[in-house]
Amino acid sequence: MSTGSDNRVMARVNNRSASGSTSLIRHLQILRTVTEAVSRSLDLNEVIQKSLAALTDVTGHEIASLHLVSVDGKTLLLRGERGLSDKLREINQMLPMGQGLIGRVAASGRVRRVDEAGRAPDLLPAARAAVSAEGIRGFVCVPIRARHRVLGTLSLGRQTEDRFSNEEVALLESTADQIGLALDNARLYSETRVQLEDLRRSHTDVVRAERLAAVGEL
Repeated sequence: MSTGSDNRVMARVNNRSASGSTSLIRHLQILRTVTEAVSRSLDLNEVIQKSLAALTDVTGHEIASLHLVSVDGKTLLLRGERGLSDKLREINQMLPMGQGLIGRVAASGRVRRVDEAGRAPDLLPAARAAVSAEGIRGFVCVPIRARHRVLGTLSLGRQTEDRFSNEEVALLESTADQIGLALDNARLYSETRVQLEDLRRSHTDVVRAERLAAVGEL
């Protein structure tokens, strides 16, 4: 009989099952927070900040950054962050498109995950010392898309030895999709406001012209 050994095996299985269920529930709660922010607000900054706050609560050891592609498409501009040191924030303010971990994700549209960020060969030289000093180990970056265009990137770094799981990467991708939707909504809202303003001015011009014509007929 190996009852003791069997019990230990079952205990480990049950612990993994319970841990997996807890992670799933936490991930769903985070995604719900992000989805609600997108659906309730047209304020892009509010959506970004709520999303980053939710993501850095995955384990409590994450730092996060969100970059958007500049108008000329040559750089990535930092639009939100959580947990970055002053040095990392300074480095991340403007990143070159196609260079470094984040820049390459924006250019390729492909997810990048590394377990030792400080040793990644394509880490920007300017960031290497800061990343090592901050003890950032795991790192994952995903593209933010809308209408088949890459609009920016969403990144998470981890200051523990735990690597980012496939489930966590999927959570980050889902969050990026929601932010992409928020960006598209903000664009449509802005365009609609411009169109309405143009219509208002056109209507005002028509009314003014009609009044002047009426005065001329007197």
